[in-house]
Amino acid sequence: MKLIVWLGNPWKEYEKTRHNIWFLMLDTFIEAEKLGNFSFDKKYNAKIFVTTINDDKVVFCKPQTFMNRSWDAVAPLAHFYKIESKNILILHDEIDFITGRIAFKFGGSPAGHNWLKSLIARLGTPDFARIRIGVDRPLDNAFVADRVLSSFKPEERKLLEEKYNEVEKIIWEFLKG
Repeated sequence: MKLIVWLGNPWKEYEKTRHNIWFLMLDTFIEAEKLGNFSFDKKYNAKIFVTTINDDKVVFCKPQTFMNRSWDAVAPLAHFYKIESKNILILHDEIDFITGRIAFKFGGSPAGHNWLKSLIARLGTPDFARIRIGVDRPLDNAFVADRVLSSFKPEERKLLEEKYNEVEKIIWEFLKG
């Protein structure tokens, strides 16, 4: 069994922000693959659907909390379904990458991400997969929150649309094991 989690902020005012790059890509992925429909699960405060892919059950999760509280959904889901950490894939933005840079990572440190630190603490291990996509760091670190909550420029959106196939390929490789 696998768990795939897209991180973002679920409210309308954050819909097109850098923090929500994965929510934007998630909708494209789910629709393109005709995988299923999300429904809200109050127990996990997340939109979830469970399906079978290649004879393996997969839980897709879109937490409905602020991004830095998404572990509230992830850890309890993993524990409930008894999903091993190696079968968890977290998709998140990466401020230390230029916009559009994509990287797959398994395990390792949270690299300053407080929500990753919290997730690692709740799972009891850093050994889960991550796909990170760059959203750029501002020149002045005092403006990090403003940066991740800002919208993409039109040319950045175009670049990200071009990166979708790369992200999709990584997700399918994870699902195939």
